[in-house]
Amino acid sequence: MDFERYIEEKFPYPKVREPQKKMMLKIYNCIKNKKNLIVEAPTGVGKTLSYLIPALYFAERGKRILILTETIDQQVRIYDDLSSLKHNLNVAFLMGKSNFICKSRGGKANRLYCQLNKKCLYRPNRKPICYCGLKKHQVKLGDKVIYYCPLCTCEYQKAKIDSMLADIVVMNNSMFYYAKEEIEASRGIDVIICDEAHKLEGSVRNASTIVINPELSINRLKYMAIHYAPPILRKRLDVDDESFWEILERYLIGKDIDIDACKDTIIFDGESVRSWKYKEELAILGVILNAYYQINNIKNKILNFKENEEIDRKELRFEIDSRALIAIELDFIHRKKLSDMYLLEFIENIKNLKYINDNYVIYRSGSSLLCEPVFVSSYLKELYGNAVVIHCSATIGNLKMHALKTGVEKPEFLTLDSPFPKNRKKIFALKDGVDMKYEKKDRKKANENLLKILEAINGNSLVLFKSFEDLDSFYKYLKSNLNKTSIKNKNIHVYEQGMDGNEAKQLKEHFEKVGGILLATGRFAEGVDIPGEALIGVVIDALPFPVPTPLIMREQKLLEEKFRKKGVKDAHWRAFLMTSFDRMARTLVQMIGRLIRTEEDYGVVVIQDKRFSDWVGRVMIEKGYLKERYESVSLSYAINAIPKFMDQFKISENHKR
Repeated sequence: MDFERYIEEKFPYPKVREPQKKMMLKIYNCIKNKKNLIVEAPTGVGKTLSYLIPALYFAERGKRILILTETIDQQVRIYDDLSSLKHNLNVAFLMGKSNFICKSRGGKANRLYCQLNKKCLYRPNRKPICYCGLKKHQVKLGDKVIYYCPLCTCEYQKAKIDSMLADIVVMNNSMFYYAKEEIEASRGIDVIICDEAHKLEGSVRNASTIVINPELSINRLKYMAIHYAPPILRKRLDVDDESFWEILERYLIGKDIDIDACKDTIIFDGESVRSWKYKEELAILGVILNAYYQINNIKNKILNFKENEEIDRKELRFEIDSRALIAIELDFIHRKKLSDMYLLEFIENIKNLKYINDNYVIYRSGSSLLCEPVFVSSYLKELYGNAVVIHCSATIGNLKMHALKTGVEKPEFLTLDSPFPKNRKKIFALKDGVDMKYEKKDRKKANENLLKILEAINGNSLVLFKSFEDLDSFYKYLKSNLNKTSIKNKNIHVYEQGMDGNEAKQLKEHFEKVGGILLATGRFAEGVDIPGEALIGVVIDALPFPVPTPLIMREQKLLEEKFRKKGVKDAHWRAFLMTSFDRMARTLVQMIGRLIRTEEDYGVVVIQDKRFSDWVGRVMIEKGYLKERYESVSLSYAINAIPKFMDQFKISENHKR
């Protein structure tokens, strides 16, 4: 077979694993026969090479391939792996704008600024000669011809042009939502391969969610007012002063400025802001104050809505006069070299409220208004177009459910087994743990259980919580009791609320280096790789059932109504399985998957929440989320069994050394 010979030629290692070959052949057949495919390939299978080699095969034969993934780290790995496989194809790597520097402003690039700044010297246009004097490169995009200078064009615009012309494009899920149409400007896409596919639904939902946040806009207005204020006024303005806007209003009235009329006097030529009636700085301050009145009015309307309760679309009649305000913010961020355009995003989102349909659920969260799409499958179907769609992930769970939620029509399925020995991991579910449902949970007993489990593991352990509140409770309990235990490594590491990606990465690396006990939430756990004896225990405090947000409640209600119309008797249960249970199960599988990441790993997973032993574990296996068996045991049994299980591997590892 031609493709099997191709695998032998391209594969960069001495031997192809059997699961890898099975995955490659399945992808090959699906692309050849124009069939969609969903693959669950556990950690260690080598799924990246397993989809890259078929991708290269078809790209070399004229097919255009789009490879999606969630994180930049994974995009870089994919790009590097492609580079290591010998080929003569054009490969593009397209990140979001915020990862590039805007030459026009000298700061991070911004999507909205880039759209508005039509006179930017660094973007491609229809002029064949650059302002620097060089002849530009010509690019044909269908019937359209544009020119770009390889020296002067900004890095983002270069990356976008490369992606329009490339045979293979590597990009993240959000860019797929925003830029897919532009990428297709030169030629269509034949195959879409989505790595980390379990994240696709959430990524596209986040990208299409409208957020109305008046607080950010009002804060931006304050800093703009201080920037444009004359020195005598600037000394009196303090962003933390409750009388900030009163001071500004009194000053303008004292200068005989008609605040409402200022916006009609502003002239913006793309480079500077002027006023045909007032002194420039006074007219700008008048526009800023008028914008505050408008946005504060919207803020008060939002705060009148009950939090986390669905809002009728008819109640969202917000208006804002924005022409002069946009010009002033463009001028401000250009001068300050800022990357965020809070006012412009606020104005754009207000306008977008007019276009939301019944698929959106709207509710207040804090001081913000959220408009989230309930189902994203229709958006994804439109984005897929006529391409063959291949979804891959280490932990998809229920493959049919995933296909339904991500709009993959009539797919074939492939589930591969983990290549690691199954006897190196045990999953214990406590029969006498605490029911951690919010109304029932006994935090004191749960804390006691967790400490006993950690004492039994007596090695580097990751404890995962549903909430920071529960994490904090156990952290205080652990600190006050740790010295009374026989746990050897007493280092405690804590994942804190608000940590960004780099801080979380540093925390993980420090834990891996010095060991001990790492306390975190389920969100931190996803994507964490800690090999070998650096992690031998994963303890799950509570099942990560999501908070019943208006989004989940609406989704469940719509599904339940749909099932009832079809005469399904257990409509409520079926809707629950497709919403709250589905989210919980996928997160839990990710948590469990943190333990075994290499062939040398071993250890135990202990689930403290007794709901898993009572019914959740059984349903997860029935519905295809969990592919591994677990033991339902008492706490006392687990405490005795864990050290015995660990000892057989500790002896083996010490013998090797």
